[in-house]
Amino acid sequence: MPRPDLAALAQDLLRFGMAPRRVRRTVDELDAHFDDLVADAIATGLDRDSAERQALGQLGAMQDIAMAARARPELRDWAHRFPHLALVVYPLGCAAVLPAAPVIAHAGDLARWAACILFGGFVTAAILLFLQLTISPF
Repeated sequence: MPRPDLAALAQDLLRFGMAPRRVRRTVDELDAHFDDLVADAIATGLDRDSAERQALGQLGAMQDIAMAARARPELRDWAHRFPHLALVVYPLGCAAVLPAAPVIAHAGDLARWAACILFGGFVTAAILLFLQLTISPF
């Protein structure tokens, strides 16, 4: 039961700098196209193995598809199209996110502290309201 090696194709496309969302879409479309070719071949009377071999031949070599995608620079992600800009943007982005790292790492602790402070504020407000109502002459 031969099937195209789409995982290797995806790795090749990622290595060439193709955007990950485009790689997923390309692999999904090739997989669906392969299944359509197999279904068409089975409809003409071939058995499953022969239909898959024929569909694999019609689809072509995965290396040819990878080289055709590599030849199209508009399919590459922005960091591979503009490497000098990426050398500036990535470090600045990391430096901007770095102060938020402790907050993200301890989000559960911070949420628990915030809930305790909020609950303590409500209890204090309730006590002060009770004292105000008992002191004031109505």
